[in-house]
Amino acid sequence: MRVFLNAIIIQVLLSLYIYWRGWQALPDKKLIKIPYSAIFIIELAIYFVGFFTSSSGLLGFEALHDLAWVGTTWMIFAIYMTVLLLIYDLVRYIDKKKKILPKSLDLQTRKPKLIYFCSALLLVIGVMSYGSYRFYNPVVTEMNLTVNKDASSLKNLRIVVATDIHAGYLIDKNMISMYVDKIMEQKPDIILLVGDIIDYDVRSLYEQRMETEFLRLKAPYGVYASTGNHEYIQLDEAKDEKILWLSQKAGFTVLRDTTVLVANSFYLVGREDDKCLTRKSLAEIMRDVDKDKPVIVMNHEPHRLNEESEAGADIAVYGHTHYGQFFPNNTIMAIGSTIYNTGIIPEDKKLRFMYELPFGYKKKDNTHIYVSSGLGLAGPQFRIGTISEIVVLNVTFTQSN
Repeated sequence: MRVFLNAIIIQVLLSLYIYWRGWQALPDKKLIKIPYSAIFIIELAIYFVGFFTSSSGLLGFEALHDLAWVGTTWMIFAIYMTVLLLIYDLVRYIDKKKKILPKSLDLQTRKPKLIYFCSALLLVIGVMSYGSYRFYNPVVTEMNLTVNKDASSLKNLRIVVATDIHAGYLIDKNMISMYVDKIMEQKPDIILLVGDIIDYDVRSLYEQRMETEFLRLKAPYGVYASTGNHEYIQLDEAKDEKILWLSQKAGFTVLRDTTVLVANSFYLVGREDDKCLTRKSLAEIMRDVDKDKPVIVMNHEPHRLNEESEAGADIAVYGHTHYGQFFPNNTIMAIGSTIYNTGIIPEDKKLRFMYELPFGYKKKDNTHIYVSSGLGLAGPQFRIGTISEIVVLNVTFTQSN
């Protein structure tokens, strides 16, 4: 609740700042300023209605979907517009003190304010339009991997990985249908869904009968899932209700600190998310695993990658990070990764957004590691500087010498 309350306070403050700067820049004409004011009043009204009715049951799915989309879209808009307007105010302040601009360019007057405000508006709209396109058009990231182990009669395995689907009010049944189609187009041998399959609450899944789409996922060696932090968010629902929905309604085999030997050829390990209070160590989970066979691990949060490599996993797949979701978060994550990999910050002292690998592929010892930026998103449906992706791993098993 505190997170949502903080979000609405920030939303109001940013909106008021943008509104005031636009008001100062626009001509003093009622034909312009009345519609301008109405936009902000309507947006804030929508945001407050969505905030205070989302868990009340008063509104149906369609209304909540639209309210959530408007609210989260405006949040991104407000962030980017605020940053650009603050740059203008900073330059104006410096020029007032140091006179760095030509005398002909007076940033205190209305004309440059109007030109800058309109230019910033067009830039933000353009960037957000591109980010929306990137979100609604997921890419397929395909990699060829070799594992030097004997997998009995199995020589090749096509693994399709999807993380962070976040099915719910924003990523609705229509989006899930598109995701399922795209996953099935890859002709998977096995499908791995690595955490945060559900967004914030399970009610929206029942309302949309979302399981009818997930049940279309089929693969010769099965459809497996592991838990993510969102599966442990409880909003007026029974304990583990999301996880039970995944297994009982959607038909997934949910591996919770569990191993399974698939086709007598390779082991699949599903780890509980870090949020699980009874989470086991990987060494404990893999105690009875025959490591002469290939081992694939699903682990939602990519903290402590050494656990998988030291345990003898051949392939480890992760999600969670979204690679920051939108700029500049991706850049912050990349910088955080660089700092983390210097080794100057101990594991128990690092910030939560610092990852050894926030996105992409890495070979760590004998373990192939891939951290996906995710297929869906939590919140704003924009991929600015990042991608929505389905990961396809073409694995070749070869007997080691």
